[in-house]
Amino acid sequence: MPPQRLLNSPVRTIAFIILFLLFLSMPLQAQETAAPIQVKQGEIALITLTLESDIPSVVGKFLDQPIPFFRKNTDEYAAMIGIDLDQPVGLQPLTVTWQKGETTVRREIAIEVVSAAFATQSLKLPKGMVDLDPPTLARVQKEQARMKEIFDKSADQKLWEAAFIVPTEGKVAGTFGLRRIMNGQPRNPHTGEDIGAPLGAPVLASNGGKVILVGDFYFNGHSVIIDHGLGLFSMYFHLSETTVKEGETVIKGQAIGSVGQSGRATGPHLHWGVRLNGARVNPFSLIEKKLG
Repeated sequence: MPPQRLLNSPVRTIAFIILFLLFLSMPLQAQETAAPIQVKQGEIALITLTLESDIPSVVGKFLDQPIPFFRKNTDEYAAMIGIDLDQPVGLQPLTVTWQKGETTVRREIAIEVVSAAFATQSLKLPKGMVDLDPPTLARVQKEQARMKEIFDKSADQKLWEAAFIVPTEGKVAGTFGLRRIMNGQPRNPHTGEDIGAPLGAPVLASNGGKVILVGDFYFNGHSVIIDHGLGLFSMYFHLSETTVKEGETVIKGQAIGSVGQSGRATGPHLHWGVRLNGARVNPFSLIEKKLG
């Protein structure tokens, strides 16, 4: 058969179809987004993917941490990524995978961590308020270990509904990320936001979840921690009293305690904190997200 007739023959057509089918059966990998998603240190990124309604689940990974996605509506999945306030600036990949039939689809989304301007405060205090005596230090270390253990486990499903709320009314101090230097010694940054409010003012659950800790701590005073599922926790410190118990399920807006000045506090206020997949983030970043 002449070469020209061979190229136009059914053999060529069949070969092309086979190659095309082989290409379709290969695992797909979408390219990275053209422009990275910029997120400041201590903030939350809300990632939304529009997918076919028959996709059963989506999983992600960021900074070696699993990132759970939740179904936002029929054809949308979403995930929240917490950027720790001490996370170094620069580009980091978010890897997302899902199953489409027998094909594993993989996508990489570039997240650019940008610098946040955190204030610094230098304090001169009596030595006894900075250097803990051995019994107090032992207590604090035990309490820190308990806190770490609490954050190691979270419900594998979303326990919250729609938007989060600010847990009490008052003046926001703007102290998230504040770097304190006490008697010349750098201390851990302030990992929550302080809300000044009258003693005894109600403190509400910022969304639904399960109470996983109620206790009295040296630094934090009377405290409540709620697990909202999928690695998201909210914390309420320096309370004058608590009105919930560990293991109790709460709904958004339910009273969980009252504003106080227990623990290491100079006046009545609520320390409100949020931890997301291990990252210490500004709770007001959570308020801004449209979670559906």
